[in-house]
Amino acid sequence: MTRLLSIITVLVITTMAGCGGSGGGSVETDPTANIGGSTIDSRGFERSMGPAEIAYASGKQFLTAGNYTEAIANFEKAVSVKPTYLEAWSDLGRTYTARKDYEKGIAAYKKALELSPENGALISSIGYNYLNLEDYDNAETYYLMLVEKDTLNYSGNVNLAFIAQRRDDSRGAITHYERALKSNPNDATTLGTLASLYGKLGDKEKKYEYLHMAIEAAPENHQFKKQLAKAYFNEKDYENAIPIYEALVMEFPDDANYHQRLGFALSQTERKDEAPAELEKAVELNGGDAFTYAILAKIYNENAMYAKAAASAKAGLALNDGETAFLTYQWGEALSKQNDYEGAIAKFEKVAGMGDKLWSGPAAKQVDRQQKLIKIREAKKEQEQYE
Repeated sequence: MTRLLSIITVLVITTMAGCGGSGGGSVETDPTANIGGSTIDSRGFERSMGPAEIAYASGKQFLTAGNYTEAIANFEKAVSVKPTYLEAWSDLGRTYTARKDYEKGIAAYKKALELSPENGALISSIGYNYLNLEDYDNAETYYLMLVEKDTLNYSGNVNLAFIAQRRDDSRGAITHYERALKSNPNDATTLGTLASLYGKLGDKEKKYEYLHMAIEAAPENHQFKKQLAKAYFNEKDYENAIPIYEALVMEFPDDANYHQRLGFALSQTERKDEAPAELEKAVELNGGDAFTYAILAKIYNENAMYAKAAASAKAGLALNDGETAFLTYQWGEALSKQNDYEGAIAKFEKVAGMGDKLWSGPAAKQVDRQQKLIKIREAKKEQEQYE
C-alpha cells in the first residue's frame, strides 16, 4: 500500500510539472520524470506541494480530460484540506457547471467569492448558473453587482439585457445591449439582436442601422444579410432587397429560397424582365412550389409569354399546395391573351366562386370582360362576312 501511494504521488507531481500550476502546457507522459514533492513557480523558484495542492493538480487534469466525477472528488479533497483554497473552490464550481449541476456550482463559486469578494469572473459565473436555472431574479442580482462596479461591464450588461428580453422588456434590453456595445462595438451578435429589438418596437431606422453595422462587423455571416434582405422584402422595399439577394445568390448559388425572393423582388421593379431566370432557377433547384409557379405565370403574362404562363399555372395547380386562386386567375389571363375567351371565362368563374379576398373580385370582373370580348369577336366576324 505504501508503494502504491508513492507511485500515485509521483504521477500527480509529474503531471503538475508538465502542466504548470494554471493547467496549461503539455502533459508530461514519462512517469519517471520530475519525481519529487515540489514544483517550479512562474518566477523560477521551487515551491513545496502539500496534499491540497496535489489533489488540486489531479483535479485539474481530470477536468481537462472531461472526467468530472474524479475532478470533483479531487477539488473537494483540496478544499477540505485547505478551506481557503480559492482556485480549488473556483474550479469546483466550474466543474459542477460543466456537469450542469448548477446549484452545486453556485455553492462552490460563492465559497470562492467569499475569499475574493471583488472577483468579477466569479460574480459572472454565479449569475450564469442562476440563468441556467432560470432564476432570473438572483441572476439579475449578481449581474447588477458587475455593472454597479463598472457601468459598461460587458458580461453584466449582455446578461441583464438577456434577462430583460425574457421578461419582454425590449427597452430595458436595448439599454443594456447598447452599453455592452460601448465595451465591444464589433459584437455582431449584439448588433443583430438590437436590430431585432428595434424592429419589434417599430423603429425601422434603428433596425436597419444595426443590421448594416452587424454586416460590417461580420461580413462572413450571411445570416445578417439574410435578415436585412428579408426585412426590406417584407416591407416591400424591393429596390434595397435586390442587391442583397444578388449577393446571396452569388455566395449560395444552390439556395432556391434566395433565387425565389430575388426573382419576386425583381418582378416588382422595372427589372421584371430579369425575374423569370431567377424563379426558373428556384424551380430547378427545389422542384418549385405553388407560389413560385404563380409568380412565374404572372411575369410570363406581363412579358407576353402566354403559353409559358399557362404551363406554369398548370404546374403549380398540380402540386395542390395552395395559391389555387392566384394560379387559376393567371391561367385564365393567359387563355384570354391567346383569344380563348371561353376557356378564360371557365377559369375566372372558378376563381370568382372561391371567395378569395385578393383574386375573386377581379375574376368576377374578368368574366364580364371576356363576355364582352366574345361579342366583339363575333361582331368582327359578322362584319368580315359582309366585306
